[in-house]
Amino acid sequence: MPLKYPLSLGALCVLVGLQAYAEEQTALDTITVDGNATEVKANQIKKTRKVIQEELIADNYDLVRYATDVGISDNGRRNKGFAMRGVEGNRVGISIDGVNLPDSEENSLYARYGNFNSSRLSIDPELVQGIDIMRGADSFNAGSGSLGGSVNYRTLGADDIILPEQKWGVLLKNGYASKNREWTNTLGVAYKDDKFDATLLYSYRNGHEMKSRGNGEDISGNARGIPDPSHHKNHSYLAKMGYFITPSHRVSASFNGQSADNFIDEKSYTLNLSSWRESKDIGKRYNANLAYEYFPENNRWLSYLRTDLDWQKTDIGSKNYKGGRRYNSDFTKLLPQKHLYEIQDTHMNTRFMRASLRAELMPWESPWGSHQFTLRSGISQKDFDNRNNHEYPNDKGSSAKDSESIQHPVRTRSFFAQLQDSVTWNDMFSSQLGVRYDWDELVPQDLKATCRACSRKPASNTFQSLSGSLGLDAQLNDIWKVGYNVSSGFRIPTASEMYFSYEHPAGNWIPNPNLKAEQALNQSIHIQATHQLGLFGLNVYHTRYKNFLTEQESTYKKWNKFYNSHSASYGQQPYYTTIAQQAVNIDRARISGLEFNSKVNLDQVISTIPQGWKFLANLGYAKGKLSGTEASLLSIQPIKVILGVGYEDPNDRWGINAKASYLGAKKAKDAQVVQYTSNFVREVKTYPYLNGSAVLFDLYGFYKVNRHVTLRAGVYNILNRKYHTWDTLRGINKVSTTDSVDKDRKGLERFYAPGRNVAGSIEIRF
Repeated sequence: MPLKYPLSLGALCVLVGLQAYAEEQTALDTITVDGNATEVKANQIKKTRKVIQEELIADNYDLVRYATDVGISDNGRRNKGFAMRGVEGNRVGISIDGVNLPDSEENSLYARYGNFNSSRLSIDPELVQGIDIMRGADSFNAGSGSLGGSVNYRTLGADDIILPEQKWGVLLKNGYASKNREWTNTLGVAYKDDKFDATLLYSYRNGHEMKSRGNGEDISGNARGIPDPSHHKNHSYLAKMGYFITPSHRVSASFNGQSADNFIDEKSYTLNLSSWRESKDIGKRYNANLAYEYFPENNRWLSYLRTDLDWQKTDIGSKNYKGGRRYNSDFTKLLPQKHLYEIQDTHMNTRFMRASLRAELMPWESPWGSHQFTLRSGISQKDFDNRNNHEYPNDKGSSAKDSESIQHPVRTRSFFAQLQDSVTWNDMFSSQLGVRYDWDELVPQDLKATCRACSRKPASNTFQSLSGSLGLDAQLNDIWKVGYNVSSGFRIPTASEMYFSYEHPAGNWIPNPNLKAEQALNQSIHIQATHQLGLFGLNVYHTRYKNFLTEQESTYKKWNKFYNSHSASYGQQPYYTTIAQQAVNIDRARISGLEFNSKVNLDQVISTIPQGWKFLANLGYAKGKLSGTEASLLSIQPIKVILGVGYEDPNDRWGINAKASYLGAKKAKDAQVVQYTSNFVREVKTYPYLNGSAVLFDLYGFYKVNRHVTLRAGVYNILNRKYHTWDTLRGINKVSTTDSVDKDRKGLERFYAPGRNVAGSIEIRF
């Protein structure tokens, strides 16, 4: 019943709008509904600087709050990327100014121990002018990894800080969010004249663990009912400058980076009753760019040329302090003193360099329409290395140290070349056709540290991929537009998926250097309408995957190192059965879904309603199936509906928005998992932690005191609803020392989303 109501209300509003379209007899000029809106593709979500600020977006969770069919890949402590169109993590590309961020090298075995908590790094929204979310296979634009879509963050420039008709600009901003008691402080300065522009920006975040609406007990172990205490400090910075040598030639340089530290007292850690662990997660990223741009004047062939040199360095790691507590003399109570037994410092390091070229040719008129060609090419190198450092303190004040790795370092060499043709056939029909070739080679390097599970250096692996994109659009009239899109995507396996190996009584991992690249083919049909009454969009898609890569658990025979002729006489066997994980290519997967969005200018529907009032209705739904296994694709998002009413003063002085979000429940039939019992019996079961449906209400708005000062505030989950998200629950580990739940499910209390919470900011520009 909760779902029927929002759907009915949304359908009613759309019908009213469409009826108004039909009754309109005179030609009306197309009106931009959102003053900050740019041309948006049917499968695209564009978050402008204005929207980022007004929605008080502080992290990726806030970014997808009102996005349908887009979620977060969550491991319980840090997000590992996005979930989009049924796939997640490394299958969704993330980039900053077009430079891809590294893949996560964590697997389920690593996650089970909690010694390393990886994160797909992003960027502080305070340094961003816009965020482009492209849903659907997008390897043509983003390269490897964009099977379900891509997210690109575009950094701020001088124009975003400097007020109109000024050369200098200063930005001061302070913000607070109660959901994690986080304070944000931002300082920026910029200069721009006819030839030169420069921007400097710094942002600092200081906060704590995300609150839970649960009311569990403050105890230790996986039955803990409240989140583990944590404290994070994030530093982010951006520097840009550009100079027009002549009106046709421009050079620019930029640098942006971040340093994030998150200290956690892991009270939910559950190795044994007397054990404890404290952790410090770190995430460091540095991006640099040098660019040259050419704006030809009266050139017969070329309209634009750009060359880029990009450099990126990342360090993702976790420093864990492990120890225990001793019992009293009669072993009835644990003493409060902590004893440190081990310090483990784990790092995943990448270094990336790329040179690229982009050339846009002049439009070419032909009997078959107007063509504009764009050429892009690039060559890059990425180096990945893992390092695990251990220190074992003793009671005498000294300690033993060692350093090891989980696999050989890997160097990835890549090359790509692509050609795109944008065609205007006539006043009605247009198309975009593109083809791209990628060549990637993974080359294992010599070990830089001890690797107990490594054998000889693996052989190199080469991947070649051909991807493309085709879009056909028909502008039926001034209002309606229909189209068809087909695009392909690919993802080469990560270094750890191919080469990582591990042997331990608590778990095993088998490398698979013969993995194939995943492939995706996405098809969609869209209908769009733009009118002074509002916007309307419907996108129906179907995606097929080939060589779909998944972690597979199976039994295998392992050599018994204690076997000999003497033990054989007592019945001991040379091999014993155990369980291991391995990355494998299964046969196929398919995902279908629809995305609906609408925005109605209410003053155009009812004349008595003042200008500025709007109604919106968005919906996302997906369904999928894996072939070759009984397991479900857990990354598929449940149905999500967003309804909203808002008002924005025509003079842009103030605005307010009220939104209702319906989060659908995850059904048991769509959450099947394959696992083995302690007796090595294979079984298919329903994932034990399923979320129920929930309806949430939010209210947020802004007020411009004057052209220099803007106040923003929001109240979220106004009714203080207690609910779980599917993104969080599917990150719970079945058998683990962290992010696990006790057999009585008491630990689920700490995984509830925040209850009623507020956020606000004050921004000063001069």
